[in-house]
Amino acid sequence: MKASQRMKAITGLSLALVMGISAQASAAQVPMDVDVYQVPMHFTFDGKEYAPPVDQQGFIYEGTTYVPIRFISYSLDKAVNWDPNTYTVTIAEPKTTEKINISEYKLNTQVFSKSNEKFDKSKLAPSNLKVYKEKINYVFDGVKKSPSDELPGYIVDGSLFVPIRFFSESVGKTINWDPETYTVSAVTKEEKKPEVKLPEVTKPVTTPPIGGGAGGGGGGGGIIAPTKPSFDSIKAEADGKISSLMSEAQTSLTALYLQYLATPSESLKAKGKAKVEEIDGRFEQIMSDTESKLTSNGYDRSIIDSYRSDYEKTKADQEKALKSK
Repeated sequence: MKASQRMKAITGLSLALVMGISAQASAAQVPMDVDVYQVPMHFTFDGKEYAPPVDQQGFIYEGTTYVPIRFISYSLDKAVNWDPNTYTVTIAEPKTTEKINISEYKLNTQVFSKSNEKFDKSKLAPSNLKVYKEKINYVFDGVKKSPSDELPGYIVDGSLFVPIRFFSESVGKTINWDPETYTVSAVTKEEKKPEVKLPEVTKPVTTPPIGGGAGGGGGGGGIIAPTKPSFDSIKAEADGKISSLMSEAQTSLTALYLQYLATPSESLKAKGKAKVEEIDGRFEQIMSDTESKLTSNGYDRSIIDSYRSDYEKTKADQEKALKSK
């Protein structure tokens, strides 16, 4: 799907939610009220601790630990994409631009005040959670996988949660669980053995005369200037960030839209508006960063105007189309 088509799908969903456009609710799943245990989980990968966003905390339901799929995927350096039309989640090795997005995500979620104290289980009490039980299709590195019918994926406030054991087996990583400290841990990078270096033979250093000596050679050893990024590489990085933002937006806005169809409410409208504003803000941040890189390297910045123009035009077209219905 092209970026413009993806943008149309997202803005269409968000505007439908915000404006309260009616639709057939029969296609939407009915939310379930379940009692879960929301414990203070710790996530440690390669010796570093990370924490999911505040509204995406893991939980334990009927003895199974569920974690937000985007958080756990990125923490294991895997790319994740969501197709709302087929309810398919694709987990794969990240491309170059996706690696940049994953690195930024991990920097924002890393925790520096680690804690592995035992949790006082006497204080543990169930809490009610409204979830959508969905039949999700999973593709891990090109191979289709399915959890058991008893362990489906759950959508909570626009985020997909999956059983951590199913995820670890499918992604081919050993993920450990410490029930005393509620710690999820894994090693994603193989430990490199130290290289054995042979003793080097010291050679005398000959300093060339000023002016480069015979033959006019410039004399090596000068300071190497940093490589200037190409225009195409800057554009590719921006395209990758926009694509990642749109994929994430699709997941959350689709889930909110389904909830609104099932149980229309002003609070869901407010959530939809807030999400759209968040997407707008993050889009503008990408534009600001890209424009700064283009300027500092002496490139033409007209592509920024094209990005913004396409973004605003798509939103305006979708709003006009919805009002005409």
